[in-house]
Amino acid sequence: MFRITTILCVVGSILLLVTAILHGSGYFQVSDAILKSDTSPFLKNALPGLWVHFSIHLVILAVFGLVLAFSHHRIRTLLAVLALAAAADAAWAFSLAGFFVGVALPLAAALCFASAAWAPDNSSRRTRNASR
Repeated sequence: MFRITTILCVVGSILLLVTAILHGSGYFQVSDAILKSDTSPFLKNALPGLWVHFSIHLVILAVFGLVLAFSHHRIRTLLAVLALAAAADAAWAFSLAGFFVGVALPLAAALCFASAAWAPDNSSRRTRNASR
């Protein structure tokens, strides 16, 4: 049976992956809009790459969460850092566009990872019993 920390990490990772897919799906729309604009050539080249970068960032955080979910040596500090990263992404998105699904999903993921960091963990008890 899965422990609550595993479930929370998996759910948080899925939320980040969904956010990455939703964000990445806007790439072509953003690229077309910026190319048609009268902005500087630098921005025309940089903005599509930055758009993709954020989606890749979310995927990397999700993978990190999945690794922690199935690790026997889950470290609460790493889960807390992952929660902070997801919360920072949500705060940044909120500061740019207000509250929308792109804020709600990473915020929910941050709560999952923070809850996993605070949840009781039985791995140390199993390790002590296994060494006897």
